[in-house]
Amino acid sequence: MDKFPWWNETQKKLADEVEAFADQYYPDAEEAAWRKQTPWKVLNAVKEKGWFGALIPKRYGGMREELAITGACIINEGISRLGVVGTIYGGSQFGGVHQIETFGTDEQRERWLPAMATGEKIGAICITEPPVGSDAAAVATEAKLEGDYYIINGKKRFTTGLGIADIYMLYARTSQDPKDRAANRHLTAFIVEKGMKGFTVEKINELCGGDGLLNGYLNLDEVKVPVGNRLAGEGDGWTIMMSGLNVERTIASSQLLGQMKESIRFAHFHSQRRVQFDQPTMLAQTNQFKIADMIMRLKTCRLLVYYAAHLLDIGGGGPYGPVIEATAAKLMTSESYVWTSANAMQVMGGDGWTRFYPVEAAYRASKVTEIAAGTSEVMRMILYRLGTRLMENEIKPPRRVIHPELKVPLDYFDKVPDSEKMKITEESVLQVLAENYRVNPGLYMSREDLLMYLKGTEEELDEVLMELEEKKLAVLSRDRRGVIKLANATYAGLKKAHPLEYYQYYPKWVNMDELF
Repeated sequence: MDKFPWWNETQKKLADEVEAFADQYYPDAEEAAWRKQTPWKVLNAVKEKGWFGALIPKRYGGMREELAITGACIINEGISRLGVVGTIYGGSQFGGVHQIETFGTDEQRERWLPAMATGEKIGAICITEPPVGSDAAAVATEAKLEGDYYIINGKKRFTTGLGIADIYMLYARTSQDPKDRAANRHLTAFIVEKGMKGFTVEKINELCGGDGLLNGYLNLDEVKVPVGNRLAGEGDGWTIMMSGLNVERTIASSQLLGQMKESIRFAHFHSQRRVQFDQPTMLAQTNQFKIADMIMRLKTCRLLVYYAAHLLDIGGGGPYGPVIEATAAKLMTSESYVWTSANAMQVMGGDGWTRFYPVEAAYRASKVTEIAAGTSEVMRMILYRLGTRLMENEIKPPRRVIHPELKVPLDYFDKVPDSEKMKITEESVLQVLAENYRVNPGLYMSREDLLMYLKGTEEELDEVLMELEEKKLAVLSRDRRGVIKLANATYAGLKKAHPLEYYQYYPKWVNMDELF
């Protein structure tokens, strides 16, 4: 496993150790996958290493001070070569460990973390429900406070590791008040433990991939959960859930790195030894290019994942944490895993399609990674909405000005001095809109754009814009509430602002005799 220069010495040694571990237990994991059984031999070996405690502080028996989230990712990248072992391991890290360590009381940490550090107790996360997927805030499972207990009723589905997990990080609705819903104060986080009366496995899913992985539905029928099993306060569930998502997406992405590597391994292995047309298939440039692209994607994804992990470890990433970095890592890695496994199968031809090589299993397992922990579509929504907001200063719009001699637009990033701004009038607004036509002929201007050049309030600007609209000198674009957002000059407006010759531009190389 390649090591990054910012890793500490313990993390670098861990990378070598986990690779050797994966090599040693590879056949055991394959055997369990063939038998569709939980790979207990491998999981117990992971427990003996103490790796379940990567995110747990030393005082509770863990190794967080040395390993942290970066270490958990290193472990998961390595053991994800071992079938569903990485899935179960990762699920425990972001399905209880992170939330208890971050939001739990001292008593709660003492109660659960030591057993989770040794792997004696494994965690799982419960968000998704039969009617609830990407819209996680719509959780319908209800928890009602009765004395010292919450009575929980509802269903969860697509819970990974159910049955073998002991601690279930579960979110339930504790308020039906629309005001709480609007403020995301309607959800509360609970630790529901295996063995609680009324808490049962309802159904096990037959999955496209993840051979031997227990994934399915949980039923909660009048389950009495002590108040002491509630994390933080009532109504803090959404905050806890969102905090866990950055960790979940980063650690889950690290899992895909190891699986991508296996696809590359077998595509390369096979193409070196498969002879067609009297030569190894690796000599076909199409196969070389596919494997080259696999390597490119793997290396790029590793940078994204471990940069996000590093930011999580040092508390970086801004007010939302490294949400952009974790989201980008999850999106890029999941889509690259799907692409890599599919193209590894293509390089291997018919052999890759058989279950006798791990690439087929990787191909089946890859698709869910574009769905679980946030679909690719949701990841893109987050990147657009939050990314453009958080990068506002980095991608601020230019101020485009026609060069007096060249007559072409040049871009400036300074502000117009107040002394050069014009008072808001119909004439001045038309002048600005006309100038915009010269530099951005296909674009409207926002109110902020206009006020870069004009003195006055937004109310004064809106009044003038509506007057220009009424006179058909400008066209306006409004949002659903009727608020003016964009403005542009009409043809009549351009004519009123300047003679038509003002807008002409002819490069010097043009033969004017050929124009009209």
